[in-house]
Amino acid sequence: MARSLLLVTLLIAASIHIFADNEVPRLSSFRKDHIRFYFFNKGNAHLDKGYQIGNEFNVQDILASGFRPTNQTKVIIPGWSSAVNNPIIQLLKNAYFVSDEPNVIVVDWSDLSYLPIGNVQAIGKRAAQLLDFMVREDLLRLDWLHIVGMSESSHIAGVTGESISTGRAARITGLDPSRPFINMKVKDGRLSDDDADLVDVVHTNAGTLGEQAAVGHLDFYANGGKKQPGCDREFIGSCSHERAVRLFAESINSPDAFKGWRCDDEWAALHQRCPDSGVEATMGEHLSYSQHGSYFLTTNGASPFGLGD
Repeated sequence: MARSLLLVTLLIAASIHIFADNEVPRLSSFRKDHIRFYFFNKGNAHLDKGYQIGNEFNVQDILASGFRPTNQTKVIIPGWSSAVNNPIIQLLKNAYFVSDEPNVIVVDWSDLSYLPIGNVQAIGKRAAQLLDFMVREDLLRLDWLHIVGMSESSHIAGVTGESISTGRAARITGLDPSRPFINMKVKDGRLSDDDADLVDVVHTNAGTLGEQAAVGHLDFYANGGKKQPGCDREFIGSCSHERAVRLFAESINSPDAFKGWRCDDEWAALHQRCPDSGVEATMGEHLSYSQHGSYFLTTNGASPFGLGD
């Protein structure tokens, strides 16, 4: 993952003088097999790739994967160049099966990594097509749907949410949403609080590889959201950027590990100037749904990262 982040950083740095905000390249040719959907359940969670459904969606294929319509569904969208069997994706996926039995769908778009930002719309809309199909066939309840995106895939998750035509996803989580080439002045085409009933964001490399603005209903700035403890030797924020995924994965089986304090705004959270207001929220899988706003929290520099119980 660190090597992949290094490569995308160099790609962005080399290209940043070429494209203005309104000139980001778009996908010129698209095939359905560019994007693969891997289904996991408790029975096949040990497999790296799970069950790959076909490009033409059908009910029999989805049910053959072991998908259970009566269970909650988690959709994981990896970051740039990260295929389904990437260790950081396996870490997150496997965490869900330690004490629960959800459906997990991994959206593998690694074949399109040559032009990640230009493909955000195409990937998000393709994922929405699958989810809409499943809703229409009574396989999926949107109020049981949670989409998790990391880095630029946080914005793919946002496009997925805004492109679902059968209703509204219950939740989208953005893990350090990427900053370069994303027009944050408009909500279309990037992660925003309009994309699901609840949008929560974990910031760990704000201002470098990650976006520093609050874009969700709840935005958590771990250790100020910029540079993470234990990442002293990172290159252009790669270690800190990835940390958001590790924090979230740990939170799945440690419900009280990460407690954040309410800040007046994202500026206060970024600069760690949040008075002890007494307003607390849980970060991660088991977050506090009713506590909206920007939050600051501290973590350890190595696993276990959480400072709570």
